Amino acid sequence: MIVFFLLNALVFLVSYRLAKRFSPAENKTYRFLTLTVIFYSQIVVILLFWGIQGKLYLENLVLSALIIFCISFFALKLKKSNTGYFILPEEIMRNKTVIFCFSLLVGFALVKIAINLANPPFGWDCLNYHFTFPVEWMKHKNLQNPITINDDLGPSYYPINGSLIYLWLAYPLQNVFMADLGQVPFFVIGFIALYGICRSLGISREYSLYASCLFSITPNYFKQMEIAYVDVMACAWFLACAYFLLNFYYQNKPRDAVFFSFSLGLLIGTKTTALPYAALLFVIFTFLLFKLYCFRKPRSFILYLALSVLLITAIGGYGYIRNFIQCGNPFYPLQVQFLGHTFFKGVYYGKSVYTAHIAPGTYALGKILFHEGMGAGLIIFVIPGIILCLINIARRSLSIEKIFTSLIPVALYLIWRYVIPLPNLRYLYPGLALAYAVPFIVLSKNGHYKIAVRILVILCFLASAAEISNRLELISSLFLSAALFFSGQNILSFLSRLRVSTWLIIITFSAFGLYFLNIDYNKNEYKRYASMVKYSGFWPDATAAWRWLNENTTGNNIAYVGRPVPFPLYGTNFKNNVFYVSVNKTDPAMVHYFPDGNYSWGADFMELHKNLEQAGNYREHPDYNVWLANLKRRNTDYLFVYSLHQTKEIAFSIEDTWSKNNPDKFRLAFNNSTIHIYKMK
Repeated sequence: MIVFFLLNALVFLVSYRLAKRFSPAENKTYRFLTLTVIFYSQIVVILLFWGIQGKLYLENLVLSALIIFCISFFALKLKKSNTGYFILPEEIMRNKTVIFCFSLLVGFALVKIAINLANPPFGWDCLNYHFTFPVEWMKHKNLQNPITINDDLGPSYYPINGSLIYLWLAYPLQNVFMADLGQVPFFVIGFIALYGICRSLGISREYSLYASCLFSITPNYFKQMEIAYVDVMACAWFLACAYFLLNFYYQNKPRDAVFFSFSLGLLIGTKTTALPYAALLFVIFTFLLFKLYCFRKPRSFILYLALSVLLITAIGGYGYIRNFIQCGNPFYPLQVQFLGHTFFKGVYYGKSVYTAHIAPGTYALGKILFHEGMGAGLIIFVIPGIILCLINIARRSLSIEKIFTSLIPVALYLIWRYVIPLPNLRYLYPGLALAYAVPFIVLSKNGHYKIAVRILVILCFLASAAEISNRLELISSLFLSAALFFSGQNILSFLSRLRVSTWLIIITFSAFGLYFLNIDYNKNEYKRYASMVKYSGFWPDATAAWRWLNENTTGNNIAYVGRPVPFPLYGTNFKNNVFYVSVNKTDPAMVHYFPDGNYSWGADFMELHKNLEQAGNYREHPDYNVWLANLKRRNTDYLFVYSLHQTKEIAFSIEDTWSKNNPDKFRLAFNNSTIHIYKMK
C-alpha cells in the first residue's frame, strides 16, 4: 500500500507542477484537465518504456517516477499562486437545484464505490482481458498479450492504454482492490470536461452544470462505475480533446494543440472503436492549423502538425505499431477493405463478423430511448434540443462554433450506426455527452424558462436514479444523497478552509483505512464472488469452482479452456500461472499465426466453436498427443474446463473428452454442471 501511494503521489506532484506552469491560473477547468492529461500520460509512457524493454519491474516504475519528479522539481520554477482546483463550490452553494443534482450524483456514486471496494470484479471484459493482461505483464515483465480463447479473439490485439492504467493500480497491491475503481476518476474528468465545453460555448454556469449532471446520471453510463471497462475512459478523453480543441479555436495557443494531442493519443490508445471519433476531431484540428498557419507561416503548420502526430503516436500508437510489426496490419484482426480493394489483410472480414449475431431491432430508436438505460434526459432535453438547434442553423441564428457543436453529436451517431461494427450503446457515450450541451445552447438564448428547466432536470434525475440501483442500494443511496443535500454546503465550506497539514492528516487516515480494507479484500475475495452473481448474471457454478481452485492451489500452473474467463483462476495475490494450451503444434496459438482463419459468428453458439476447429483457424487439426506434450512442457498441474456456454447447450470442448478418456493422466478433482477441474497425475 505504501508503494501504491508513493507511486501515485510522485506522478501527481509532477502533474500538479506542470499543470500549474502551463495552464492559465484563472481557468480552473483548464488546469484540472491539464493535470489529469499529464498524470495519465506519465503512467502510460513509464509503463510502455519498461514494458517494451521487457523490464517491467515495480522498482523500475518507482525509480522512473522519482527521476521525473526530481527533474520537474529542479527544472520548473513556479510562481506562488493561490488559485486551486476547486471548480464547483461557488455555484453549488447558491443554487438548490444544482445542490440537489450534485448531492444525488455523489450519493449514488459513493454507494457504488463502497460496493466495489468490498467485492471482487464481475464485468465480462475485465475477467476476460482488462485484468488478465496486466497480470500476465506483471508475471512476464513485458507487454505481450496472451490469446483470448473461444469467444472474441480480438482483445489480444486491442490498444492497451486502459489495461495499462489497471496495471498501474494493481501492481503495487498484487490485487485489483483499487484497480476495480479504475474508471471512477474518469467520471470526474468527463463531468468537468463537459462542463468546460459548455462554458466555452457561452452557456451559463448553472446550465453547464445541468448538462454535466444529466449526462453523468445516464443509467447506461453511470452503471459502468461498477465494472472495470474502458468506455468511460474513452469518453473522458474524447471530451478532453473537444475541450482543448475549442480552446485552440478561440485562443490559438500552442499549449492547446499540445494538450489536444496528448488527449487524442490517450483516446486512440484506449479503444479501437474510438478511432473514427478521433479522426473527426483530428480533421477539425488540422483544418484549424491550416487556417491559422498554412498561408502565413507554412513551416509552423508543418511543425505543429508533425509534433501533434508524434505526440499522438507516442501516447496512443503502441497497439497499432505492434499489430503492424507482428501482423502487417495496424487494425488486426479486422481486414480493411475499401471499394473492393484489400489494404490490410485480417481474419475478421469487416462488419459482417460482428453483425452476424446482432438481434433484429438493435438500432431501433424505440429500443435506444426506452429499453437501454439512456435516461429520461435524452427524450426531454437532447432530442428536442438537437431539433431546435437544427432549425436555428437553417435560420442562420447560431455562431459557427455552436453549429459545429450541434452537428458533431449527429455525426457521431452516424459513425456509431454505420462505421463502428458493434452497436453497443457504450460506444455512443461521446456523442451523447456532447449532445447534452445542445439543448442548453438553445435554452441559454431564452432566460424565461428557468423554473421549468429546473423542474424538468429534477424529474430526469429522479427517473434515472430509479434505474441505476437495486432496492437496497437505492434506499441507502437516497439516504446518503439527502444527507449531502442538507449538509453539503457546510461540508464544502469546511473543506475549502482546510490547511495543507490538515489535508495530509485526512489523507493519512484514509490510507490506513484502505490498508485494512485491502487486507479484508485479500481474505474474503473468493468468498464474495458468489454474492456477485446477482450483480453480474454470472453463473453460480463458476464462482464455486473459482473458490475451490483458490483454496486448493499454492502457486500452481493452470491450463484453461472453454469460456474466456481466466482472471479468477489466478487466485489470491495472483499466486497461480494461467494459460491456454494449444491442441496443435502451434503453441502459443496466437491468431496471427493462422492467416487463413475465417471467423464467422452467428446466433448458433456451438457453430462458432466448430468454426474455430476448421482448417486455417487456431484450433485446427486437434491432436491429443500434441496437446498432452504442450501441457507437459508448461508443467501443468490443473486443467480448468469451462463449458462452452453457461446457460444453454451445455457442452464441453474436445479437451474435456480427452481428459475423461485418459484417467491415467487426468484425475477429476472438481465437478459440477458447467465446470470440470482435472488434476494432472
